[in-house]
Amino acid sequence: MQTLAIVGASLAGLSAARAARAQGFTGRLVIIGDEPHRPYDRPPLSKDFLLGTVTADDLFLEADADELQADWLLGAEAVSLDASSRTILLKDGRTVQADGIVIATGAKARQLPTLAGLSNVFTLRTLADAQSLAPSWCPEAGWL
Repeated sequence: MQTLAIVGASLAGLSAARAARAQGFTGRLVIIGDEPHRPYDRPPLSKDFLLGTVTADDLFLEADADELQADWLLGAEAVSLDASSRTILLKDGRTVQADGIVIATGAKARQLPTLAGLSNVFTLRTLADAQSLAPSWCPEAGWL
């Protein structure tokens, strides 16, 4: 195998990439994620991050960006997979072809239909969600 593509740049995708490298994969490694960030720890978003006891930088799961020697395609949503040609189509029209493909997309937050559109109901799944909820008086929380 020369190219391994991992769709999903969260903890599961990062774990798959680390496992591939640990098992001796030396080929091209492509990690595709729809968020603009590298993998980060999600549980502290609703706890420490909103309290301002950790920053966005504290949440990232990688210490060394070159550790995996991977091509990161971030902010790139995968919209389809052609299994016969092993080609992943990204929302922006780009394609990624690979010998091996790992689907590690995780879950999406579901909204209850009866609560949709209410101004006092929020979704907290991503770093961007937490940043939008963090109080403006708490720059330590990474509020932008």
